[in-house]
This record gives sequence, structure tokens and C-alpha cells, in this order.
Amino acid sequence: MNSGFPLVKVIAWITLFFAQCSLFSVDAQVNTSSLPSGNKTLSDVSILKRAIEHARKQGDIHQAETLTGEFHQLALAENTPISIADSYFQQARNAMERNNYEPAHELLNQAIGLYEAQNNQVGLAKAYRQLGLTYRYQSNYPQALEYIYLAMQISQQLNDQPAIASTYNSIGLVLEKMGLLEGAAQAHQQALELHYELENKDGIASALYNLGDLRRLMGDHTLALNYFKDALAIDLSSGGKKYIAYSHNKVGYQYVELGDYQKAQEHLNTALALFKQIQAPRDTDWALTSMARLEMELGNLEQSRALLDGVIARAIKQNYKSLLVDAYRLSASLALKSDDTKLAIQHIDAGVAQAQSNNETHDEALLEALRVQAYIKEDALRLAFDALLAQKKLEDETLHASRINTIATLQSQTEFVRRAQQIKLLEQEKALSKVKQEQFELGRNVSIAGIVGIFVLFVLIYSRINQRNLNKRLTREVALRTTELEQKNIELQAAYQEMEAISLTDKLTGVHNRRFLENQIGADLEKSQRVYTDWHDGKTPQPQQADIVVFMIDMDHFKRVNDEYGHGAGDEVLQQLTQRLALVFRQSDYIVRWGGEEFVGVARFINRSDASNLAQRLLEEVGATPFTLSNGASTYHTCSVGYACYPSALRHNQANDWQTLIALADTCLYEAKNNGRNAWVGIECINAPSANVTDIATGFFESSAHTDKIKVVTSFTSANV
Repeated sequence: MNSGFPLVKVIAWITLFFAQCSLFSVDAQVNTSSLPSGNKTLSDVSILKRAIEHARKQGDIHQAETLTGEFHQLALAENTPISIADSYFQQARNAMERNNYEPAHELLNQAIGLYEAQNNQVGLAKAYRQLGLTYRYQSNYPQALEYIYLAMQISQQLNDQPAIASTYNSIGLVLEKMGLLEGAAQAHQQALELHYELENKDGIASALYNLGDLRRLMGDHTLALNYFKDALAIDLSSGGKKYIAYSHNKVGYQYVELGDYQKAQEHLNTALALFKQIQAPRDTDWALTSMARLEMELGNLEQSRALLDGVIARAIKQNYKSLLVDAYRLSASLALKSDDTKLAIQHIDAGVAQAQSNNETHDEALLEALRVQAYIKEDALRLAFDALLAQKKLEDETLHASRINTIATLQSQTEFVRRAQQIKLLEQEKALSKVKQEQFELGRNVSIAGIVGIFVLFVLIYSRINQRNLNKRLTREVALRTTELEQKNIELQAAYQEMEAISLTDKLTGVHNRRFLENQIGADLEKSQRVYTDWHDGKTPQPQQADIVVFMIDMDHFKRVNDEYGHGAGDEVLQQLTQRLALVFRQSDYIVRWGGEEFVGVARFINRSDASNLAQRLLEEVGATPFTLSNGASTYHTCSVGYACYPSALRHNQANDWQTLIALADTCLYEAKNNGRNAWVGIECINAPSANVTDIATGFFESSAHTDKIKVVTSFTSANV
């Protein structure tokens, strides 16, 4: 036994020695006070950035802010836009640590502007992700997802695996708050796998923490506790005080759920002390909410009430929207425990209103469950039943939304690939243009060389006396032509860069143009046809969310705007029209300016039965409110809509002919115009695989003869004809 003891001591001493060396190395890195103040270099900027991040990780936000101020002054002195943008980004991170989200928002926008101007994609991706997180903490989840998905798009194009992993974590956090647990679980799982491959301990801890939170929401408190404890162990080894505090709070909360109140109190006290130390007021109130839950379970109802009243008051004042919902829900539970049903219902109402404002359907359902308990306590069985129905409806909506969002998330990932393909297409075109230009220049140079050779030979024969002068003149001429050629090449390159920016976009409205549609829609039609082919072959059930619907949209009497107010006013109306179209179509759909006042909308992978609702919404969005012109005038306008669904023949395979689809939609648009305008007409299916479907549609509208080959729906009448 004794012979093993010295070895244990040696191992302990070695471990302590390396730990001290590690601390000394960190101190050496972050001690910037020893740097000569007038002799800063680019390496000093890197040292300062590492020092800021280290101070923030240790919870010393005051030191982080001091170093960031020095960093900002150094960046301004060097007048380096990227460094200035980085300093704004670091200031924003510091503000987020203190839960000051509005200042963080403004600083990130300043950083984004500079990153965009310098085309710094790495900086842009990290700033977009942080901006999305500020919106997440402000409970603006749709806006949060938009910016985080932008960050993901850039990171995937750069193949920046650490950034991709972190962005998956951010996506999961937002989806979780929206109650979309399935999509959140997928995002966190992908983050965990990527961080594991990268051997990123902090990333693994974050992913485990987030997966544990999902397990908590699903009611698996034992597994959630294990995840949180694993995350805490990693956080303790890394030394980041904020993340240590987060994990202590979650571990303590899980111990409350499992009834081990002594361990719960130890962890919650540690979390509360750390949050106060790093001066994070929102997170401090979050820990106090957990403490209030513990006091409630211990039977200390007055102490629990005092804690919750304070949290609610501060959350209202500081606009901590998501925390406010949690506090209201816990306060309602405490009121029920105290038999104060009036206060319980009051706080349930307030919590439901805030949850609806936050788009937190899952929390809204939990509050409705508490309402059921409150009404049962009051023997108001009818009201309790109504509340139960409301809770059930919310839970169904959450499940449905979770499935839809999972599909949307997968579609968004597909969009990243599609956009990358779009960029590749432009690069191929650029390469082809370059080859053609080089071929042209080569032919021209060969011709010039031949002419010059003949000319020089003639000069040599003609007179040796003038050789030197002629050669000098020729040299000057070649130099001049070379300079001109270089200038033309520069102009050509600038013109091509401009072409790249506008080649897929309509200059006036900013939406896509015909070329974009030609490049993209073929792949969508092929995918839709494959799904239906598998159904025809008996491999899969009848498809859902697999149809492509093309809408032709035309402004009614648009010429009157140009005639009465001028073409400038017409342009303003078209720009406002595209904004209204964007309210109807999803971000994954296409909006294309087809020409003049005519637009094409492509609803991708929906059920064709929903197309008529979209067409009606188009009429309402366009005609409901006036268009405001820059001269102060307001004008009302309407539009007409024609649409066609693909595959048009549900029971038969057909060619991926998008021009035919456009022609069918255009035929429907013409019919809507002929029936008084401000109307829509749609073709849901044509059961004639071998015939000319356009002729069938045109013939039907001209004769209105009954046929089983075509199903047409309209806003003014419905027909299966």
C-alpha cells in the first residue's frame, strides 16, 4: 500500500506543475500593460483580442471592457476597417454578457456594415450569428432565425466547420424557444457531432447542455441531469464562469425536479453568486427564478413570492420577455399552491399574452394547463374544459409547427446548396467568357505580330538608316497599345463584376429575374416528379407538400399610373408591390419580375389545395391598402392572378417543361382579366398526359364545354370540368 503513495504524490505534483505553467502562459498572453504604448503592431491587436476573450470567459467583464476600449483606440489609430469592425464586435459581445441587447444590436450593425464594405465573409458570419442571438434574447425568433441562417449560409460556403457547429447550436436555441423541439434536437445533435470531430471541448459542453435542456422539456429529468453534469464538468475544466454558472443553474433545477433539495440549493447558490460576479442582471434573475421554485417546493411560500415579485418587476422594466413568461408561469403555480386562484388566473392571463407576443407556443400550452387547474379549484368546470381544449389545440399546433419547421430547416439547408450552385454557375460563365476573350486576344495578337513582322522586314529592306528611329517608334506604339489593352481589360473586368451582381436580379425591384427562374425551376420540377413517380410505382404513400405552383400576377390598369403620375410613380408602385408579394410567399419560394407590371411567384413544395388560399391572399394584400407615392399621392390598385400546379397530371409521369407551366398560368391570368379583373383562376390538374395541355386549357376557356380532362378553380366560381 505504502509503495504506491509516492507515485501518487509525484503524479499530483506533475499535474500541479503543468497547471501552474498553463496559468503562467495565459497571464503572459493577456498582460498587455507591458507592451509599449506607442509601439503597437498587428501582433498587439491579436494579443488584445485574445485577452478580451479570456477576460470575458473568466467573467471579468470590467477587464474585458477596458481591453476592448484599448483595442478600439488602437484600431482607430491604425485606421484599419477590419480592426474597427472587430472592435465593434467585441463591444457588442461585452454588452451581451451584461444582457444589454439594444446596444449590442447597434454595435453589431456597425460591425456588419464594415465587414460588408471590406467583403470580410468570416467577420460577417460571426456578426450575423451574434445579431441573431440578440433577437433571440429579445424574443424576436423569426428575425433571429433569419440572421442565423445567413451566418450558416456564409459559413458553409467558406467550409468553416467550427463556425458551422456553433451556428447549429444557435439554430437549436431559437427553435427550442419556439417550442419546435424536433428541429432543435436535430440542430443540437449536428452541433455535438461536429464539435466532437473538431475536438472542441467548449462546443461539446454547449451541445450537451442544450440537449439536456430538451430532455428536461420532454420530462426526462434523470437523463437531463446527466447531460447537465457532463457539461458542468467540461465547463469547470475550461474555466468559463458564465458557462459554469449556466450549468450549475440547470443542474440545481434538475435536482429540484428530482426532489434532492440540498444538492439543488448548493448548485443554485453557486450559479447565483457567479451571475452576480460577472454582472449579468438577466441571468441573475433567471437563477433567482430557479431559487424561487426551490423555496416553493420546500414550503417557504412567502420567500418564494418575494423572489418572484422582484423578478417579474425587473423583467417588465428591462423587457426580459422570455424570462417574464417563465416567471409568470411559476408565479401562477405558487398562487395555486397558496389557494389564491384569482392571482393565479391574473398571472396566467399575463403570461399567455406575453407568450403569444413572443411566439412561444409551448409555454402558452403550459400556462393553459395551469388555467385548467385554477378553474377546477374554483369548481368552474365549464371554464376548465374550455381551457383544456385550448391547451390541446396549442399542443397540436406545436407538434404541427415542429414538423413543418423541420421540413423548412431541411429546405433551408437545400437552399444553401442551391445558392452555392448558383455561384458556381456564375463562375463557370466567367471562366467561359475569359477563355473566349483569351482566344480573341490570341488571334488578334497573332495578326498584329504578323503585320508587325512584315512591316519590320519591309523597313529593314527599305532602309537601314531609318531602322533605329522606326524601332523606337514601334516600341512606343506597342507600349501605348499595351496600356490601352490593359485599360480595356480593367473595364471588362469591372463590367463583368457588375454583370455578376445584376444578372440574376431585377434592378428596379430587387427580386429575381427570368434568368434566375430558368436556372432554378428545372431542378424543383424534377424533384416533384420523382416524388410522384415513387408514388405511382407503389414505393411511397400519396405525396404531401410535393407540388410546385406557378402564379402569374399582373397589375390591373397599370398604364393609368404612368399616364397620370409618370413613369417614376409607376416604378414606386412596382417596388411596393414586390414588398406585398413577399408577405404572401415564403423566403424559400421564388418571386420573379417577368416583365413590365407582370410578376411570377413560385410556391415550392406545397399542397396544391392551398394554392387558392395563396391566390386570394395575393388579391387582398395588393388591394387592401393604398400605394403611397413620393409626391404624397395615394392610389389603390388591384391585380389579377392565374396559376397552374405541377405535376399537372397526377396519375401520369410528364416532362419537366416549365415553359408549359408558365403558359398554363398565363392562360389562367388571361381568363381572370376577361372576368372583370381583381380575380384569380387556377388549374389544379389536367388528366391528359399525351395531349397538348395548353390547347386543352385554351379550348376549355373559349368554349366552356364540360370535360373530365381538366379541373379549374376560380375566385368567381368553382368548377371540376
